[in-house]
Amino acid sequence: MATAYLALGANVGNRRENLRMALRLLSEHVRVIEVSSLYRSEALVPEGAAPGPDFLNAVAAVETDLEPADLLRALKEIEREIGRRPAPRWAARPIDIDILLCDERVITTPDLTVPHPAMLGRNFVLVPLAEIAPGARHPAAGAAIGELAEDIDYGGLEHLEGPEWAAIDVPPAPDADGRGPR
Repeated sequence: MATAYLALGANVGNRRENLRMALRLLSEHVRVIEVSSLYRSEALVPEGAAPGPDFLNAVAAVETDLEPADLLRALKEIEREIGRRPAPRWAARPIDIDILLCDERVITTPDLTVPHPAMLGRNFVLVPLAEIAPGARHPAAGAAIGELAEDIDYGGLEHLEGPEWAAIDVPPAPDADGRGPR
């Protein structure tokens, strides 16, 4: 069973509900074990382009038996189900789900790069990831996520509320021997 960390973002429609729906749909494919607080961030757009609507962002930790390519296919199907359609790279979207880390694996295929290649420069990814997985290691950077987050610029990132925003039932994490709640 692998532990993967997924970035979730939405900047169109009922953003909070789109994120909640993504978590509910995720639970049909993986075990959601933890969800970060909810953050608001400015949309990334190319220089000179008009700013897009702000994003709501979070990170989820999941356990899965799926291979990363199969997990990616499941994520793309969830995005389609919530209403995401093919669009230019910087377009607004009802949901965006990215694989950030999958254990300490390094994966480079035409369709998938893990660790996510832009995660270290994105406060809306690194801050919520550090909140739920400060000790997880970024295999390419050779450091713990919590250490990497210490140096990130928080500009344009707003903490909205704690993990209760998700309103999903996340079972208690097992203790170190895997037999029960911590």
